[in-house]
Amino acid sequence: MMGLFKKHPVAVILSVIFHLALIGFFVFGVNLSEEKIQTKPAVNVVKATAIDESKIKAEANKLKELERQKKLKEQKRLDDLKKKRLAEEKKLAELKKKQADDKKKLAQKKAAEAAKQAKIKKQKALEAKKRAEDAKKQKLADAKKLKERLAKEKAKKIAVEKAQAAKAAKEKAAKEQAKREQALQALAAQEEQDNRDNATTDKFVGLIIQKVERNWIQPPGDISGLSCVVRVRLIPGGDVVDAQVIQSSGNAFFDRSVELATRKAAPLPLPSDPNLFGRFRTLEFYFRPGG
Repeated sequence: MMGLFKKHPVAVILSVIFHLALIGFFVFGVNLSEEKIQTKPAVNVVKATAIDESKIKAEANKLKELERQKKLKEQKRLDDLKKKRLAEEKKLAELKKKQADDKKKLAQKKAAEAAKQAKIKKQKALEAKKRAEDAKKQKLADAKKLKERLAKEKAKKIAVEKAQAAKAAKEKAAKEQAKREQALQALAAQEEQDNRDNATTDKFVGLIIQKVERNWIQPPGDISGLSCVVRVRLIPGGDVVDAQVIQSSGNAFFDRSVELATRKAAPLPLPSDPNLFGRFRTLEFYFRPGG
């Protein structure tokens, strides 16, 4: 009964009301008919009762029809609700399925994208590692090439320096040899020139002594074996500036006569080469009459 009430509450309530009304009608209708029997003829009472029952039946049928229509309508409404609910459930299920599919697809897409990104990241990492390794290899190769180039340049520089040093040493040795040869040649030339100058000097010293001796006047007394050394200062042209005995003969008259003869012999003979005048600017000679 409670299950029927939960399913069709309106129909149950209407049915209860109809049955209560019918019971009340029968109860109160009997009492009324008994009173009327006393005041009216029996024929009329029976007729009235028959009419009332037909009406009641008609009303009951009408009520039943209404109840049936209500049940049908309620059933239709419930069916429609059920269909709607089933449609909504189906739609909700489809929506849930679609959401699940979309979620699955999104998850798959995310997983695929994550895998793709991981693959890209891994590829980038591998490429970066390869670039780093290549850069390291290139750096080592460049360092090796640089080291080899520097070693070659250093060896070349050392070779050039050695060659330059050898060349410089050779040139220096050649220059030093040339200098030595030049020095030797100059020395030889100087010695030769000195020999010539000495010969020329000796020659003109002899000429000077001869001219002094020609202008010498022998002093009185014994002068045999006497000699002295005279220092003469000359100027260009042979003129005598000063004549002085610097190593005496021991005889003042003899020394004085030599000095006077030296002055008197001016201008003394000099070589034509002006470079030799330095030898005669201050001249010392040994004087001894008769050689």
